[in-house]
Amino acid sequence: MLYIILAVFAALTIAVFQYIFKNKEKSQLNYWLSFLRFLSIFTLLLLIINPSIKKNSIEIAKPNLLVAVDNSKSIKNNLQDKNVENLIQQLKKDDALNDKYSITYFGFGNDIQILDSLNFNESQTDLSLPFLEFSKMYKNGLNPTVIISDGNQTKGTDIEFLNYKNPVFSYVIGDTTTFEDISISKLNINKYTYINNKLPVELFVNYNGIKKNVSKKLNVLENGKVVYSKILNFSASDNVKIESFYLTSTSSGTHYYTASIETLENEQNTINNTKYFSISVIDEASKILILSSIIHPDLGMLKKSIESNKQRVVTIHNINEFKGNVSDYQLIILYQPINLFEKVFNEISAKKVNYLIVSGLSTDWEFLNKIQSDFKKNVLSQTEEYQPIFNSNYESFVSSDIGFSSFAPIEDLFGNVTFSLKFNTLLFQKIGSFETEKPMLTTFHKNNQKAAVLFGENSWKWRMNSFSENKSFELFDGFISNLIQYLSSNLNNNRLNVIINNLYYTNEIIEVSARYLDENYNFDDRVKLWITITNKDKNYIKKIPFAVVNNKFNLVFSNIPSGDYLYSVNVENQTPTVSGSFKILPFEVEQQFSNANTSQLNKLSLKTEGEIFYNNQNDQLIATLKSDERFKNVQKLNIIKTPLINWKWLLGLIILSLSLEWFLRKYFGKI
Repeated sequence: MLYIILAVFAALTIAVFQYIFKNKEKSQLNYWLSFLRFLSIFTLLLLIINPSIKKNSIEIAKPNLLVAVDNSKSIKNNLQDKNVENLIQQLKKDDALNDKYSITYFGFGNDIQILDSLNFNESQTDLSLPFLEFSKMYKNGLNPTVIISDGNQTKGTDIEFLNYKNPVFSYVIGDTTTFEDISISKLNINKYTYINNKLPVELFVNYNGIKKNVSKKLNVLENGKVVYSKILNFSASDNVKIESFYLTSTSSGTHYYTASIETLENEQNTINNTKYFSISVIDEASKILILSSIIHPDLGMLKKSIESNKQRVVTIHNINEFKGNVSDYQLIILYQPINLFEKVFNEISAKKVNYLIVSGLSTDWEFLNKIQSDFKKNVLSQTEEYQPIFNSNYESFVSSDIGFSSFAPIEDLFGNVTFSLKFNTLLFQKIGSFETEKPMLTTFHKNNQKAAVLFGENSWKWRMNSFSENKSFELFDGFISNLIQYLSSNLNNNRLNVIINNLYYTNEIIEVSARYLDENYNFDDRVKLWITITNKDKNYIKKIPFAVVNNKFNLVFSNIPSGDYLYSVNVENQTPTVSGSFKILPFEVEQQFSNANTSQLNKLSLKTEGEIFYNNQNDQLIATLKSDERFKNVQKLNIIKTPLINWKWLLGLIILSLSLEWFLRKYFGKI
């Protein structure tokens, strides 16, 4: 406003001075010319100041209604696809419902996306996926959710344990009649073991029936040979058996097993009587050493997370007590080094052993800056907290964001870090609300030796954060595993890395990731990467190129016939090659369900103060949604700011006033 007042004063001063003050003749013409000059100058100054005009508008916002539709094969297999389509059409055509809600339709199975059309071709069902995604997408207000599904889940987190804040209205598709059935519902096993090691296996066998006594044999086979067998006894009340046993292998490589329970006399669905699994048996474990002078929760976290991969064994030693040889280990983790670490640092340098440094409040930075020359940190006495930010452009190995932005902050001494060599940052620091490019977790290499530094303690909280979000340690442990895999391997032997599973089902999507490093060990996306898969029995061979996606090579394929396959990943016109094998089983997981499962959906609906509906209750569902008084329209005040420079007519006004002033002066002979 001050600038506008000044503009008025300036324009008025110039106009009066030119036409009134300088002219002794006080004619009406001069007053008109003075007004036109004032109008031109003031309008021009107003455009230069460019104030904004605020306009308030009231918007009526309807509540969101989120409709998640199960698009998996089990819907079509159980002849429920038409029922689902009819329900969707009924929801879309109900005018009153659409007047009350802003409705968005989603389809889910392996993943979730805005619903375009239903094909019921998804090979698996993740019931938890819609709720996890909706929690991220719709954080404000109360957003009622309708899930249309048969309730049969083949992957993901059990939905009854989700902390979902919106009311869930479950519509259960399919026959809810309970048939007599016996099944292997769940299998727990580690994917890796060592030669001659006992590997624990845990099977959950369920019986649904009314008979007092049922006895069936459980068999576990490898290559058609029984390696474990036991008679299990069930009844209507004693209907769940948890069978635990051990497997041992005397040879390395991938071993495939089949677990099966005998069928009942009149059992309709026998597909769920069988479970397949595989184990990778390795010759020797990677040895990881953790050295520390203090006791800290980070140490236990590192040991548990690293040893989640059974290919690795972690040993923790107090630096004062360590008398071993660092060359016996593939990786040394130096936790908050102080001057007592001097001998170990010298041995690591001399023997070129790979290492990871974790700093914190107890780190002696004067010693650490002196004992090595790769990086320096000029610290102050104060501490700082910062959160991790994932670097999607990280190049040294395949990694992914596991939700770092929501993790708790870690703590370190305040100071700037400088490196004397090339480094690659995996995690950056976020200080308060500011994302920086300061390294939190970074890797580097020199002279055939790899190293990394994590700046900060209390990373044990990250593992708990990941578990709280995903109900599993798998994502975080996988992240740590990739880091350890990179650091513990020889620099010359890991330019080409490939990630692929050992076991798939027919029609399941097969995803393969790879990363290739050039001679300077930087990610190289200029090369062409190919995978060749071969099945000798079926005379099948296929060569598929990789595509570069988010700084890694990636490919996805499906519709591969069942059987045993060999694969080879190679760099075009170069030597690096990675080979292995995988198996595709003639089994579709969605076929194991012959009727609907109401248990989890019912629990979630009750927990979130929603309701559950069944086949032929379309009208009841719609009526409930329309009558629920919890979901109301909300008035929103929108403030629209329009810059004055957008008013093109002001430019026309300037031109008009200047033109009229010139015309009057010309006409009356003042020019």
